[in-house]
Amino acid sequence: MKKSIVIVLILIFSSLKLSAQDISISGSQIRLEDKNAEITSQTIRITKTMTIVSVSGNNAGFWINKNGNPEKAFWTETQAEQAIGYKLQPGVYQVFPNLKADENKADVTILLRK
Repeated sequence: MKKSIVIVLILIFSSLKLSAQDISISGSQIRLEDKNAEITSQTIRITKTMTIVSVSGNNAGFWINKNGNPEKAFWTETQAEQAIGYKLQPGVYQVFPNLKADENKADVTILLRK
């Protein structure tokens, strides 16, 4: 009986540890009245290679900056779906969505996993 409880606890803590290694990063873009746009993003630092495991949001694709420079662009919604599996090397990252033609606001969230 005690062995069973210990095994169950180990499995629970193992699954918690795996989910704790997931990191999400979000960004947004708002079209301003003068046709310019305001872009914002969380900034994260990763110390190990991480893989994009999901992409969500209302956007027409997105791009990723690493250390303040463009790293990779997924310019369309179809390409955004293809981002799953893309690996990010250690560095400081931001993510920014593309606006859809008929929208004034866009957002994107990517989930990274070790």
